[in-house]
Amino acid sequence: MSVRSIVWATGVAVILAAVAGRVDALGPGKCPSDAKLLNGGPTQVYGDGPGTWWGLVIGGLDAAGFATDTEKIDYLNGLFGTSYGSLDELKTYNLGLVASGWDINQNGYVCAFELRGTRAYSGDPLIDVTSFGISDDKVSKK
Repeated sequence: MSVRSIVWATGVAVILAAVAGRVDALGPGKCPSDAKLLNGGPTQVYGDGPGTWWGLVIGGLDAAGFATDTEKIDYLNGLFGTSYGSLDELKTYNLGLVASGWDINQNGYVCAFELRGTRAYSGDPLIDVTSFGISDDKVSKK
């Protein structure tokens, strides 16, 4: 391994540790009170299962009737305009968009909202269960 590679790898590790430390220090903020709020409050950007953004995505795909990973991959690639071959790649892509575009305070949480009444505007009959509104959570200043 070259000196340049070692320096680069060390720099990436320091940046990742700093971001992880910031996420742990801030914790979740607050979401506006809204009947369409999902997960009962802030939604974790990263992770799987209940309370996470990817949990909402997979839950929506399941509710839409996509039974196989291939069906989910095809739908998500069509939605994102991508050509990934696995759900892991699509997860990384989608969570990167959420983190960079919506997690403004970089604490690892966003507010997710159910969409209602938008089917006619999108042309996607599944939008109510496969797409979500999003905003950053609000972290109070100490």
